Amino acid sequence: MTTDPNTRIPVQPSRELGKPAGTIAWSEHLIAWGEYDRKWRCGQSAERVAERGGFGYCELLEFLCAHPETWEPR
Repeated sequence: MTTDPNTRIPVQPSRELGKPAGTIAWSEHLIAWGEYDRKWRCGQSAERVAERGGFGYCELLEFLCAHPETWEPR
């Protein structure tokens, strides 16, 4: 997986919020992953999370404490 800052990372949809699948910027994914890693310490890299389909939209809300700024629908 590339760590190019222009890379878009998948975001899983949220039925609860009515958000379809989308993408976010790699830089914002890294911020969310940092909080994920701090909270869960599961050893899964940011690259691996992206390879497995990215975070769900609701997870991003939890980890970023805000709506993702770079989210775009697919």
